[in-house]
Amino acid sequence: MSDLIAATGNLTSSPLRHAVSGGVTMVTFGLASTERRFDNGTWTDVHTNFYSVSVFRKLAEHAYASLEKGQRVILSGKLKVRSWEANGKSGTSVDLEATSIGPDLMFGVATFVKDGRGAQSEAPVVDDRASSAPDDWATRVPGEGAPDAVGDHA
Repeated sequence: MSDLIAATGNLTSSPLRHAVSGGVTMVTFGLASTERRFDNGTWTDVHTNFYSVSVFRKLAEHAYASLEKGQRVILSGKLKVRSWEANGKSGTSVDLEATSIGPDLMFGVATFVKDGRGAQSEAPVVDDRASSAPDDWATRVPGEGAPDAVGDHA
């Protein structure tokens, strides 16, 4: 049985790419999701869930090119809890088959590059902000115009 789930956590291993039957690309990595509580003025780690994550096809290629061990991500997909037995040992595995993955922007910034499906192949657009004229968001005065954004340094 599988249930749909969303999880936030850190990659515990670097993504590994595999070729499965029919030439389908699969990428696997580990994910640790830790519950934290603010208790008596201090953040405390309460419990950590460990997942084995599998990703297939185009999402697998994108994940392989984008993710690295330690990176914090948000993903959604199918949760699969399985009992196993091998070599006289038994246990339970908790696996996620991811259907979407993204960076957790609470801990950093990301740049999105569209893969160009359905369009002519073009070189990715390079954001050369250092050499371009500042935009409205970079030059506006706080309190004027649009509301201040989190992390506004104007």
